Amino acid sequence: MVEMTAGTLYNNAKAILKMTGIENYSQEAFYIIEKATGIKKHELPIKENMPLDNSIIEEVNGYVNRRKSGEPLQYILGEWEFYSFNFKVGEGVLIPRQDTETLVESVLESLKDFKEPVVVDLCSGSGCIAISIEKMCKGSKVFAVELSDMAIPYLQKNINENNSSVKLIKGNVCDSKTLDNLPQADMIVSNPPYITAQDMKCLQKEVTFEPEMALAGGDDGLHFYRAITALWKDKLKENGILAFECGINQHKQIEEILKENGFDDICFKEDLCGIIRVVKGRKK
Repeated sequence: MVEMTAGTLYNNAKAILKMTGIENYSQEAFYIIEKATGIKKHELPIKENMPLDNSIIEEVNGYVNRRKSGEPLQYILGEWEFYSFNFKVGEGVLIPRQDTETLVESVLESLKDFKEPVVVDLCSGSGCIAISIEKMCKGSKVFAVELSDMAIPYLQKNINENNSSVKLIKGNVCDSKTLDNLPQADMIVSNPPYITAQDMKCLQKEVTFEPEMALAGGDDGLHFYRAITALWKDKLKENGILAFECGINQHKQIEEILKENGFDDICFKEDLCGIIRVVKGRKK
């Protein structure tokens, strides 16, 4: 194989990703180069003429080919930042998204009213919500409930690597037996599967790599909102709060579900794009 420099390899990766139609091709190419070489972004102009071993070139080409196939960049990198913390991710676990940071912000705002709150995160996945809340809310006691055998190893590793005291509970959030393993809570939070059956048929290529059980929310996308609200409302203390992330234009239907189950003081929070992403209600 012909000797190649870091700069040339970066430019080649960038060109291939651009031709593939990847919007942030330049940034993604850098992430791939950094993973394979350890070269930081500010170092690349200085080290662009540095020759690279064939093994590194093959590694980068392998990552680029995986990205060309539609595999999410986050899976290729093996980790992603969320709320300023790093989370391990890979096949079988939902990728943390900036939209969900809106849910964490909203929950932290409400938790200011509680002293040493007990928080339960349902459908925890990578643990990004539970761990971020526990790290940012001093004195909180946080439980992360997850069912997937593929997601749980990532969740446990993220708890360990972020030096978090979150307690992992394996269980089905739609099974009443799961509640037996948890204390009464001040806050229950969830980013449940909420994609409709119709929308599941036309997902973006990258999203098809993520676990279906973390995406599919039934025919109308509201299955888990109904099940969680009805089952878990009795696990909340008086004046406890239930907070959900939701999909686009689902907030009104979720508001009705909460009202039907005896919640009031229902409020919404928009993400950075002005889309309502959070619905919160208080137990009467």
